[in-house]
Amino acid sequence: MYVVMGATGHVGGSVARALLAAGEAVTVVTRSKAKAEAWRQKGAKAAVLDVQDTSALAAVFQKARRAFVLNPPASPALNTDVEERRTVQAILKALQGAGLEKIVLQSTYGAQPGAHCGDLGVLYDFEEGARQLGTPLCVVRAAYYMSNWSSGLDAVRASGVLETFLPASQKVPMVAPQDVGAVAAQLLRAPASETGVYAVEGPARYSPEDVAEVLGEVLNQPVRVASLPKTEWLAAYRRNGFSENAAQSYAHMTEIFVTQAYDVPASPLKGKTDLKTYFQQVLTPNAA
Repeated sequence: MYVVMGATGHVGGSVARALLAAGEAVTVVTRSKAKAEAWRQKGAKAAVLDVQDTSALAAVFQKARRAFVLNPPASPALNTDVEERRTVQAILKALQGAGLEKIVLQSTYGAQPGAHCGDLGVLYDFEEGARQLGTPLCVVRAAYYMSNWSSGLDAVRASGVLETFLPASQKVPMVAPQDVGAVAAQLLRAPASETGVYAVEGPARYSPEDVAEVLGEVLNQPVRVASLPKTEWLAAYRRNGFSENAAQSYAHMTEIFVTQAYDVPASPLKGKTDLKTYFQQVLTPNAA
């Protein structure tokens, strides 16, 4: 049996669906009874729990052969560095002694040691803690998710403006969440001896100008880019409900991402979903 964390999200949901399609037995972990029932109707089992309930999570892992794990994002209204490291430690504690054959862990481009750099430092700690378990491990480091643009789509429709922290013409690696999930599911089913770090990005790199052009085509309206200068990043995060600590942390992460102050993967795996296909799926899911 496979345990899948985060199945109610983009990547974890893709992992769970791929495993079910392959005829595997799957248990999803969720806090929502309603979402648990939806997964049961798809043929999965579901464990309804809070990931910080270490004993309950450990009991689920102990019944499994393999597991896909990710760290759930904390509310940005809180101190995300503190909250997300707390859940990392809870998950790692639950994995100890579970006797799993293999773990696939979801991480990110740019994962690196350090506090107050958003997911980059938190997920680096998650990777390192998982390695210390001694269980065969695959780490999937994903590029910038195409789905990150989705939160601003209502504003784009209303104003025709795509606001971004990135320079308008800077091309960066992006990836569709379902392509990351496909890689993770494949690694979960692969031999336990197949381990290591796997970087995943889309078939091409895109700039905010490329995103605006694609959105303009899909939405059938003009879309222009408004890049926020670094001096406005903190205020922008605060406007979006981030605590002061979280705003500082995410602004630092943004600077690392924009300046590419991390090891860029030399030979990443390439997903098949391009940017236009992704937005067509999101914005016109019933289109022929």
